[in-house]
Amino acid sequence: MPLIPLLRAEAERRAVLAPGEAIDAARAFALVRDLTYQRASASDPETTIREWRGTCSGKHHLLQALFEELGYRTILIAATHRFTLENTPWAPPELRALLAAGPVPDVHDFLRLQHDPQVEPPRWMTVDATWPLGAHVLGLPANERFEPGRDMAVAADVDELFHVPRDVDQQQFKQRIIEREFGAAEVERRERFLAALSRWLVERVPGPAAPATG
Repeated sequence: MPLIPLLRAEAERRAVLAPGEAIDAARAFALVRDLTYQRASASDPETTIREWRGTCSGKHHLLQALFEELGYRTILIAATHRFTLENTPWAPPELRALLAAGPVPDVHDFLRLQHDPQVEPPRWMTVDATWPLGAHVLGLPANERFEPGRDMAVAADVDELFHVPRDVDQQQFKQRIIEREFGAAEVERRERFLAALSRWLVERVPGPAAPATG
């Protein structure tokens, strides 16, 4: 199913895209970046668009598909990292209380993009659409713009990188890393931390509401 028409329809419905406005790589990035930071009910790109929300996984699965519809080559990257008191100075008291008990492990998704499809050898750039631009006022390192050839800041202090194969389910691949790298207690702490992080961002950086219907 083509995703750009679906993205356009939903973005226009939510008044975040002008009718008829072109969706190029930069506009696709901005639209996905500014989705509400919250897990959707499913990880597929269509659900992420319809519910207008996603965390790093959902956002980058969607953005990868959009970039490839636009003719770009991409690589999805999964990276282990840990949230700590030191690398999250923006964290509110609820999150800092969780971090005070020790680092919280996570697996972060972002993209590598061949930004000039006509050039060989390929020229790649890092793209990270995790934090909505509005989160900048809270101190989170949101990436402000898409500039071809310029790497973006990754929303993680990376420990180990994995190239996600194209012939696997992306969410299952991430889950296998989590289960292999983290113990049960760490997984439980991760879930509590990410839930609290999402609640905080939804409260402080609300996304556009869907127009009323009926």
